[in-house]
Amino acid sequence: MWGELLIDSLLRPRLAARRLYALPIAPGTVAEVAAVVACLGILLGYAALVMTGGGIDPVSAAALAVPLLGAAIQLAVMAGIAFLTWWLGARFGGRGDALGAAKAVVWLNVVMLAFQAAQLVILPIAPPVAAFLAVATLFWLFWAYANFTAELHDFASPFMVLGVAVLTAVGLALALAAIASELGFTPGGAP
Repeated sequence: MWGELLIDSLLRPRLAARRLYALPIAPGTVAEVAAVVACLGILLGYAALVMTGGGIDPVSAAALAVPLLGAAIQLAVMAGIAFLTWWLGARFGGRGDALGAAKAVVWLNVVMLAFQAAQLVILPIAPPVAAFLAVATLFWLFWAYANFTAELHDFASPFMVLGVAVLTAVGLALALAAIASELGFTPGGAP
């Protein structure tokens, strides 16, 4: 069943979302899976770091330097995205609940782990293919997230969800950059 859900998530994300939301998964189980996903994400990130010889952005390098902190940050990001998925959807008249939003975010992260593992296998054989897979994965993630959120909140169009998600991401990035600048953090560690 999980394999079928994975395939549906890749090809028919709205149908996959419907199937996922129908599963009787307890909140505690969602939290446990989120913790496992965060830990596995750090392990795959470390494997990528070793395979690329350290060619990684400073934020990821810092997270991998203290793996427990990195996993906690990844868990917090998942929780934040789940909250925003539920809260913003409700502000636009959506009918979804917080548990459904958490299920969607955690499941999409599970699928992302599969993509990351595939990239690690392909990387030593064909680096350009691994790079293409990374870009394709990003596009798929936005489209799948829009469909999962549209299904969660019973919105007709995933395009509206995609627009709100992109605007929210840009707004959050600008806000975080402003906060980092006020705290004295700059790109590349320059003062």
